[in-house]
Amino acid sequence: MRLVILGAGHVAASVARILAATGGYGEMVIADLDLEKATEVAEEVGATAAQFDADDTPSIAAVITGADVVFNAVGPFYRFGLPIVRTAVECRVDYVDVCDEFDTAAALIRDTDLDAAARAAGISVVFGMGYAPGITSLIAAWAVETLDTAHSVDVAMAVPYTLKMGATINEHMLHSMSGHVAQFLDGEIVDVPAWGDPRPFAFSAPFDTTVDMGYMGHPEGITIGTYLPGVRNATVRFAWFEPEANELWQRYEKLGLTSARADRRLPVPPRRYLAHFMDTPEGQRALAVESAGMPGTAMQIVAHGELDGEPARVTFETQVVYTGRGGQDPTPHAAAAAVRAMLEGTITRTGVMSPDACIDPEPFVRSVLGPLGVRLTRQVAITSSLE
Repeated sequence: MRLVILGAGHVAASVARILAATGGYGEMVIADLDLEKATEVAEEVGATAAQFDADDTPSIAAVITGADVVFNAVGPFYRFGLPIVRTAVECRVDYVDVCDEFDTAAALIRDTDLDAAARAAGISVVFGMGYAPGITSLIAAWAVETLDTAHSVDVAMAVPYTLKMGATINEHMLHSMSGHVAQFLDGEIVDVPAWGDPRPFAFSAPFDTTVDMGYMGHPEGITIGTYLPGVRNATVRFAWFEPEANELWQRYEKLGLTSARADRRLPVPPRRYLAHFMDTPEGQRALAVESAGMPGTAMQIVAHGELDGEPARVTFETQVVYTGRGGQDPTPHAAAAAVRAMLEGTITRTGVMSPDACIDPEPFVRSVLGPLGVRLTRQVAITSSLE
């Protein structure tokens, strides 16, 4: 079988290394605009290198035609995600990506013609298969399955403040945390202000802290309500552990620095300039805040519904600790596991969908997080009447 990996950055290269260690394919191709970078990764994993331009549809088609599975890690996905998915469907190639853009996810869900074309071609398009979204989406499905019925799911992500994410991720975060973002409320996709409706989430040891978290633009806020039966409300919330950092990021929008618009007087959009400035030593000095000393990233996925006829809440918490065991990024491992499942033919549903629509959640989540030492806990709380 022929596997094409689009991109040669951190996630793409990590997925290539993971899959190269286990096999399951006949040929692997690493494709990137930077042929030298693609060649470096390809030589490391025993693959073939190719050059392609994500801004050029014929170039995309040329590199993926004839493949059995394509994995796409080229971001930001709000720029490149849709054209690559559409080309994969036209070329009749099974597809997996790590799309983390809410507007791209919404566009994919609303494009019923694209879904119909994928089903007619007999192919599976699985978008958003990383740690968040991806593992978070599957944990939401697991939480919903724990209940008899579920009506709402909240995904909450707390992260230590950092500017050392690279310009692409900086731009993604500025896009996700400014303007209006999509959530699933009262049974439909609606736009709400980023950072809005903050609510407290209490994280367990070693974090031992409560964080106020507002709306974030992320796919789970759309996909959970779309693909999990009975769910009427699904939100994604985010905060840096450092309150000063949250205030700083909200100030960027008030100053117009998160705008994506450019014109002849301002050839570089403010958001793109800020994303690149953050990636410089000068920017990291100017925009630094005092660390809260948190040991890593913590997430909660909380489902509300009924169990045995009583109101109930299921809370999953994941913790990725940056030092010692548990410090590995789960994203490439989750993506590689989904690509492997695609190669093995265990993803059988066709069409365009997120992972919670086509992957059995509990065994998949356990198989990815367990070997990485990611702490995963579940609490089930039932409210019973004593009358």
